[in-house]
Amino acid sequence: MAKISEDVYLERIPSGMYNKLIHELNKNSSWQILACHVAEQFGYQWNSWLKSLEQNTNATKTPADNLLFELNVKMCTVGILCTLLRDCELGNVLSVLHYPEPSVIVKHPSDDLEHDTLEISLGQHLCLSCKATGIPSPSYQWYHNNIELQKQQSCELDIVINSCDQAGEYNCKISQITSDGEIVISILLTKSVFVNLSRVPVVIQQQPPAFLELKEGEDFIIKCIAQGHPEPHYQWFRDNIKLEGEISNVLHIKQFSFKHEGKYHCYINNDVNEVITQRSYIMLDLPREKAIAKIALIIANDDYENHMCLETPKNDAAKIGILLKEIDFKIICLMNLSLEQMKNAIKKFGDVLKEGVYGLFYYAGHGFKMQESYMLAVDAPESYLRRDAICESELLAILLQNDPALLVTILDMCQTVPPKESNPDIHNEIPKVKEYKSRKNLRNLVQAYSTSSYRPSYERTNSKYGLYAMHLSKYISKNIPVTKVFEEVGKSIDRLLKGTERNQIPMFALTITKPFRLTDAIYKRDPSPTLDRLNKLIAFSTKSIEINFKQASISAMVVISLFIEPYLNVIKISVCNLEDLEVNFFNFVATKRNNLFQTAGSKQECWIHNPQMCQGPLVISVSKNGAQIGATLLHIKNYIPLILEHIST
Repeated sequence: MAKISEDVYLERIPSGMYNKLIHELNKNSSWQILACHVAEQFGYQWNSWLKSLEQNTNATKTPADNLLFELNVKMCTVGILCTLLRDCELGNVLSVLHYPEPSVIVKHPSDDLEHDTLEISLGQHLCLSCKATGIPSPSYQWYHNNIELQKQQSCELDIVINSCDQAGEYNCKISQITSDGEIVISILLTKSVFVNLSRVPVVIQQQPPAFLELKEGEDFIIKCIAQGHPEPHYQWFRDNIKLEGEISNVLHIKQFSFKHEGKYHCYINNDVNEVITQRSYIMLDLPREKAIAKIALIIANDDYENHMCLETPKNDAAKIGILLKEIDFKIICLMNLSLEQMKNAIKKFGDVLKEGVYGLFYYAGHGFKMQESYMLAVDAPESYLRRDAICESELLAILLQNDPALLVTILDMCQTVPPKESNPDIHNEIPKVKEYKSRKNLRNLVQAYSTSSYRPSYERTNSKYGLYAMHLSKYISKNIPVTKVFEEVGKSIDRLLKGTERNQIPMFALTITKPFRLTDAIYKRDPSPTLDRLNKLIAFSTKSIEINFKQASISAMVVISLFIEPYLNVIKISVCNLEDLEVNFFNFVATKRNNLFQTAGSKQECWIHNPQMCQGPLVISVSKNGAQIGATLLHIKNYIPLILEHIST
């Protein structure tokens, strides 16, 4: 019932009530809601109607004043205004003109459901709604298990269920309070909806760290986060031994010491499934080692004379070489070496692996296993014997002779036995036994293999990198112990490989006891004569020289650079400033096997493999319209790294 006669025109409303009406209409822009409804009733364009009401306003004249004035002009009465306000559900404005009406719930949250129980999955939205009418307008507050939900104060509830704790009872308290907030007219409670969570398998959302170093006496905390329904249960393990009482998602160890070192993981389960976190390697932070120098010999063989050529070794070795260079290794990177060249390169490498030096040897190419591992050079005969290859014991005998501080060997190759049907002689061969040992340092060796004994090592079709190198490159330059590098490589490959590829099982063996890292710092001091000689042997920088074609009175610049970084034995030769002429390259003396290749798509460039094998200079000729107009000689051996002469002697 209206507080004054419903037949009274708006201009006759008592001033106090009228001012209060203006105030409520201006609050929360309620006047706009009413104006839009009026525009709809009269067929007005609501946007132009709103603009007209916003004009001619000032501190004492508001849009609500203009709206009531327009309604009064149209002979609007209190009764009509009450109807309009009720239609717009502007209960608080209506309460100025109308006595309170207790709230009535016209829609419960469960009305949209077949039952009062709702099953929902983690990650989904819970959407509920209710509705009540009354004067003044009711206010809403949603509850979960009788606990008020923050910022949920509308007639609609929309929340994401992302925790098992959110299961339970949901309802809404509907309150009706006078505009001054002093008198509570009514409080109602809707019917409840009971939310059950669907059974969800455990999913790990946060893994414990893969690696953690701690000082003695420190406290440490590792944790994992998992989600599932029913609520997951946790159990921590160290080195696969259950840690009694450690049944939360957080593991806290106080006063860490060497007895706490190990690999930690958490077993998590519920009624649906069970999972295990990644292992967290926790170790004592010991004083860091330092090296006098760090040197790597990297050999990639893929262009075989008598065997199937390989696709990825040159890319694999280049990537590993570049990563090692980033952590301050001196790199000797060579491609497609003969047996003699491989032996010479290994001998040169062994000469510089003195005490205090870190050495790393990486080989990618064909290999086989007969009692021990053998590497095949590119000139290996079709029916090869063990004497046609380099065995691992021969490699180690050379590289360990001068007691390097650390030696890492990585053989990225197959470890299969040569078939007896196609190569019977190798099975009848009596191999030579190579003895290898350090003279003083007996704990300095890490041996890594892309696959286990008598197993294959794969490269994928259309893949730039081999499987092992792809994963090795993720970890080889990380600041972690060298043993951890190969552990992580093995785990990374195991997670990826499927089907037949799972026959490739990386492995490693070691004798080291110190916490060596490939990232260890280098002593800053003057290099020894041996290291100084090495620096000179592997030194190379791009060179530009002028050449002259006297017959044609033409000069040009030649740029000599590495064809593929960081390979030292593949050189690119580019002729500049002769774009209008055709340039050809020839060996002055023919080589046993062609080593000179014109760069595809360019008439001005060539690349030369093992340039030290050339018996004479390089001939550069120029032609115009198919007719040769000049030629000159380039003594390429004068511009190549000195080490190339040493490996071919």
